[in-house]
Amino acid sequence: MRQTCDRCKYGVEIIRGDYKCEIQEVKIFRDEALYPFRRCSFFVFKNSLVKVKKLHSKAKIPQRATAGSAGFDLHSIEGFTINPGEHRTIRTGLAFELPPGYVMLIYTRSGNAKKHGITLSNAVGVIDSDYRGEVAVLLYNSGQHPVTFQPGDRIAQAVVHQIPDIELVECEELTETERGKGGFGSTGS
Repeated sequence: MRQTCDRCKYGVEIIRGDYKCEIQEVKIFRDEALYPFRRCSFFVFKNSLVKVKKLHSKAKIPQRATAGSAGFDLHSIEGFTINPGEHRTIRTGLAFELPPGYVMLIYTRSGNAKKHGITLSNAVGVIDSDYRGEVAVLLYNSGQHPVTFQPGDRIAQAVVHQIPDIELVECEELTETERGKGGFGSTGS
């Protein structure tokens, strides 16, 4: 995994007010160091912090598989078998503290869906920013065979999204559009 700075601390000051990066061992000119968005493969501004609490000794703190991954895998803390047509609630042993204005959505892992027909009972799980309980995943076996998972297996993936700050306002009329009230299938097959 690529090492990143928490925030650029500029490292150690060297002659003429320039800096030496503690990670890259390179000289950084003072003007460049003081510019907050300087180009640096190790320099990362994190917009928000998501706290994760282990509630169980077998819980795994999620990590992104690659630097470009949108989400992170959630793991089961228990072994189980899910039969065809069965719904099961699976514990992760984790609780999250999301910043206000964010939501964590839980999705099916594409590998489990393709290989075994394992999807989510509720299509997408929603973890609100004010929820502090254990995150559980509702799995459904839409396949033809029982599927067995071991403790620590990946059961779903989660993506943290920023949500707009909106207000619902009751009104008497809505603006007209070309589509209007056209619903299911109205834009073609």
